Amino acid sequence: MKHTLPLAALAAAVASLSFADEAAPAAEAVAPAPGTIRMITEATFPPYEFRQGKEVVGIDVEICKAVAKELGKTLAVEDVEFDSVIPSLIAGKAELAAAGITVTEDRKMKVDFSHPYVRTGIVFIFAKDKPFDAEKAEEAKGKRVGVQNGTTSADYVREKLGQEPEMFDSPASAFAAMKAGKVDVVIADIDPAKAVIKGEPDYDISELLTVEEYAIAIKKGQPELLAVLNKVIDDLDASGKLDEIKDEWTAKAEAAAAAEEAAKPAEEAKAACACADCKDESCDKAACGCAK
Repeated sequence: MKHTLPLAALAAAVASLSFADEAAPAAEAVAPAPGTIRMITEATFPPYEFRQGKEVVGIDVEICKAVAKELGKTLAVEDVEFDSVIPSLIAGKAELAAAGITVTEDRKMKVDFSHPYVRTGIVFIFAKDKPFDAEKAEEAKGKRVGVQNGTTSADYVREKLGQEPEMFDSPASAFAAMKAGKVDVVIADIDPAKAVIKGEPDYDISELLTVEEYAIAIKKGQPELLAVLNKVIDDLDASGKLDEIKDEWTAKAEAAAAAEEAAKPAEEAKAACACADCKDESCDKAACGCAK
């Protein structure tokens, strides 16, 4: 959020997650509505999970819908802060956690994981005039490195570079900070990295710094649910449906990003002349609603 499958090469996310599980407060467990299975996620990680209007959509949602169908239930999706996903799962607020979650030994001590459905990794995001090379990652030591809070990117900075990263709510906000000169380089999963530099010709990404796997997490001690999860993922993979899901939602995420990019000039023009007595003759008064 990255696979044996096409999105590792394509991809447009949203954080290999290395949640600070102990940092987030445990929420009181609430039973699901009858006939419902709940998925908990963090919906800023296209194409795995993102918003279309008020709805959370993406690759992970489609996989979890297939799990719900196998169980004869409907899927309910809850969107929470990144580092609350696994704590909320453990606390019983959901039955499935899917948010481009990277399988790590630390997480395996807290939750059970399905078979992986994506192989991926993290990369540098950098300005082309100040490049960073995955084979010379040590050159980032001493630099201001931006990451999404609670991710394996943050772990990488601490473990491989021996320093504390600059923390942000998302890869997009870390990238915005780099453009503003507040950090020197960003590390993120390849999918969101590709998404944030789309339409940014002065920026690029490196080769993979790590190779990781995504899987769906469930609370420990549920062998029946784990068996269903694994069956659904294996069946989707064997039938080719998993690749179709990935291709479909990658295309939809890219289209959404392109539409957002296309809307920027009008929004920027509107913001630039929002005052009632705007005297800027170069801006489109009709478009931004300003009076001459």
